Amino acid sequence: MALNANLVRAYQNGEVSVSQPGASPALPTDATTPLSALDYSGTGILTDDGITESTGQEYNKIYGWQNGVLIATLPGTFEKSFKFAATQQSLTNLGLQYPGSTITQTAYGVSIAERAPALDKRVWVIHGISGANLQRIVCPSGQITERGDVVWSNENITVYEWTVELFAAIDGLTYTNRYIVDPTLAL
Repeated sequence: MALNANLVRAYQNGEVSVSQPGASPALPTDATTPLSALDYSGTGILTDDGITESTGQEYNKIYGWQNGVLIATLPGTFEKSFKFAATQQSLTNLGLQYPGSTITQTAYGVSIAERAPALDKRVWVIHGISGANLQRIVCPSGQITERGDVVWSNENITVYEWTVELFAAIDGLTYTNRYIVDPTLAL
């Protein structure tokens, strides 16, 4: 392949959207159709760390009896997650931070009767923008499995840092569906 700087992508903008609790919305099937505001809410402005996508794959090594040599490596457990930090305090983000808690809108804002986190699998949609190039990653089933410390400080803003662990979809295989708008990859 020839060296070509036009093929470099820097996803410096985007958004993370999540379905409503307990909902099973229609999954997006392309990169550009707007998400329904009835089905999905954005988590708002993220910190400048952006989004970190992590993939973990274990392999089982099989050794031959003769001389103990490696003869095969078989794929084992697979994990995929996304990590990001949301900066906005919204009903959506409070619901993600305190799943299973009772969040009540009041005349002054909200009250939260906090409980231990409940099972909260949702659909997640991650958008990345690199100039005119777009990438949409649809995660049919994901749950926040790690919550960072929430820091109140006079030196920084308060953020909600989450790791979203993905689960295989109903077909037992698909973790994400990716849709990329990029003329250099088109037919």
